[in-house]
This record gives sequence, C-alpha cells and structure tokens, in this order.
Amino acid sequence: MSVKPIPEGYHRITPYLGIKEAAEAIEFYKTAFGAQQIMRLDMPDGRVGHAELRIGDSAFMLGSPCEESALHSPNNGHTSVGLHLYVEDVDAQYQKAIDAGAKIISRPSDQFYGDRSGTLRDPFGHVWFVATQKESLSEDQIKKRAKALFQQS
Repeated sequence: MSVKPIPEGYHRITPYLGIKEAAEAIEFYKTAFGAQQIMRLDMPDGRVGHAELRIGDSAFMLGSPCEESALHSPNNGHTSVGLHLYVEDVDAQYQKAIDAGAKIISRPSDQFYGDRSGTLRDPFGHVWFVATQKESLSEDQIKKRAKALFQQS
C-alpha cells in the first residue's frame, strides 16, 4: 500500500501558529470557531509542543514557541499569519467570536468580491477573516466592481 504525500483530510497548505499561550488558544478556538482538537502533544514542562485542530474541513496546527522554533507569538501588535474562515452565517460566527474574547478589527459588511466578511484579532494576536460567500462572481465581475470602487476612493 502506498502512502499519500498529503495526509487524508489535509489541504496542500496548512497554517501553523506559534502561540505562547497555546493551551488557552486551543480552548478559545473551540469556543469561538467550533474547532475540534485532532491531536495534542504536551512537552514535559507543560507547554503545548504541537497540536492539530480542525474547523469544518480545514486543519491548522499550533504550538508553544521555544528557542528551537522558527515561530513566535506576535508581540508587537502585528502578525505574519492571517486565517480566512468561511462559515454559513458570518454575523452569528463573528458575534460568537467577540463573545469568546476576540477584538473587532472590522465588522461584517458586504464586499465587492461577493463575500460578506469581518475581521477579528484573537486574544493571542492572530487575525481572522470570517466570511460567508453571498455571490459567486467571475474574476471579470470582481475586477469590474473593484475598478468602480477604487475610482470612488
């Protein structure tokens, strides 16, 4: 039997977050976004060495940064990773995340590219773009709308 180069249930790209408070982040993602913990490896000192979570059909990974790690928590108010999450009801999901402790960056609104989306910062510094597709548009339709929008600005 041959082994698939991409594990079952994973896409070609999977976000990996370095979060100092990884255990707390896992609980937040469960509460705010309905994440399911697939696996978790704790280090002898109690830090989360590696965890895999799933929201819907998409997986993401996280761990507590350590000296050997290339990932570190955002500590200057910026992040190098943003997560885009499609949901059935952006307004309800957005409010659920706010109730769980996320901070508002931009409230949900209809976008020129056919989505209704809002942006949040989770308590650990990571940015989440939460969206529901409202219209299925072609690339040409999106470009036309973008051109009109940018001419107004």
